[in-house]
Amino acid sequence: MEAVRLFKSLDRDQRNTFVACFLGWALDAFDFFLLTFVITVMARDFGTSVAKLSYAITLTLAMRPVGAFIFGLLGDRFGRRIPLMI
Repeated sequence: MEAVRLFKSLDRDQRNTFVACFLGWALDAFDFFLLTFVITVMARDFGTSVAKLSYAITLTLAMRPVGAFIFGLLGDRFGRRIPLMI
């Protein structure tokens, strides 16, 4: 397999960077996929429909790039500490 050959051709630092990035992505995606398994229970606990809860989750995910853009600009302007505290 080409992917395995390419992975083996990386030096130690490159492999560590790749693994760290992959784990970061996987753990970031984990919370979203976890919601898909428990959405019916959450809807029942919050006393709402699955459709309304799905819509709220969709809006939250859709607004993430907007927040990343705004807080990225704030981070560039004021440093990372202040936007992270907000």
